[in-house]
Amino acid sequence: MAPPDWQPWHTAAFLDAQRRRRPVLLLLEAAWAPASADAHARVFARPDVAAAIAEGVVPVRVDVDRRPDIADRYGLGQWPTLLLLTPEGHVLTGGTRLDESLAARLRVATDAYAAHGWRTPPPAPTTVPPGADPPDVGADQAGDVLEAVMQGVAAPTLSPSGAPAALAALCAFAWAAVGRDADWAAMAASLLDAAAEDLPRDPDADDAGGPRRLEDEAAWVRVLARAVCLDALPSWQSHLERRVAALRALRRNDGHWRPWVGAGGLVLVDASARACAALLAAAAAMHDDELAREAIEALEVLAPAAYARGAGVSHVLEHGHARGPLLLDDAMAMAVAVLDADQWRDEPVYRDLAEELLQTALARLAHPSGALVDRVATLAGAGQVGRLAEPHFPLVGNAEAARLLVRLHGDDPEAMARARRILVAIGEQAGAAGVFAAPVGLAWIGLEPGGRSTTAW
Repeated sequence: MAPPDWQPWHTAAFLDAQRRRRPVLLLLEAAWAPASADAHARVFARPDVAAAIAEGVVPVRVDVDRRPDIADRYGLGQWPTLLLLTPEGHVLTGGTRLDESLAARLRVATDAYAAHGWRTPPPAPTTVPPGADPPDVGADQAGDVLEAVMQGVAAPTLSPSGAPAALAALCAFAWAAVGRDADWAAMAASLLDAAAEDLPRDPDADDAGGPRRLEDEAAWVRVLARAVCLDALPSWQSHLERRVAALRALRRNDGHWRPWVGAGGLVLVDASARACAALLAAAAAMHDDELAREAIEALEVLAPAAYARGAGVSHVLEHGHARGPLLLDDAMAMAVAVLDADQWRDEPVYRDLAEELLQTALARLAHPSGALVDRVATLAGAGQVGRLAEPHFPLVGNAEAARLLVRLHGDDPEAMARARRILVAIGEQAGAAGVFAAPVGLAWIGLEPGGRSTTAW
């Protein structure tokens, strides 16, 4: 039996599923994850699995780094993720366990779909009119988000060296500093200790989790830079130096950042922008002007290639060419990086660009709920199919937009109110996101009384 004939995420695949009255089998995978390659060699190559796929579903495969918009909507936090969708794009079932039982599980699910033809209606968005959120709503949601982060840290699947753990540590440090909470300080310190133990001596080395990724290294450099500024412990300083070395090892000769070791000519704009911001944070913590110069040089290479006025910020650069949809996370990551760089330059050009990126997002991506959405029409890919035809509120992009409003316009009550409305609108989603809600928690801390000092985190 031939291996599955995977189709790209495109309207044609879902129209084919509708015509044939079959569910869509969505595989979300990452090129850097050994488990993804293992799934093709060990599971999808099995004749019984290939037959179950050919006879019952329309198989669609997505690279999560090239289409993070789809990964955000459907991902379960680990790659590969395998989901069964209706032809309208709604989830029937799925998981991250890919083994020899897949063929039997697929046949049970496709038989049930054939018998019942399940359809899942989209949820109605909650609208928060400007100025309508009472003060206690924000306070309650902030508490819910912080509690979700703390519970998510205890999840057994949390990678000690991954970006989610790093952002949880950053949120914990910020809340400990503002609220003088010993439990959160202890959680932040324990996350740093676990990450230090998980870091190999060779920055380019592979471990059980695969090659070191730019997104992870940038997140931990950012956390450690803040930790060292709070308490210059020798162990934290040493950890920061090692993380900076691992981050710098991902720079290419042309000035761009590799998203992971062996990524070839691929550049991911959001991860690259966060790497620049992380290096600037390290420069401040280590009092190293050379690191700042290197970060600004990288940003000067990235920004012109990724950003074109009117078209917005691209998500992917490949062999020097901008590709991929405009996503909120890319634009906000770029705005944060250039605003951080502004502190190292005399000209206001960086602050002006950060303001332009933020205002463009606020003008073009605003939703009646108060949150910001990714552009559905630009994302397209599968046309107006299922969940891509519904509003999507990226947690990180919305959190960074709220924090940018505070950083750029902290003395403007209207801007502060808008930042609050953004966070209120995504509060329910953030409260269910576990450790992935850490950026939202960090943004809430910056809006709370006494939290202004954390807005640069």
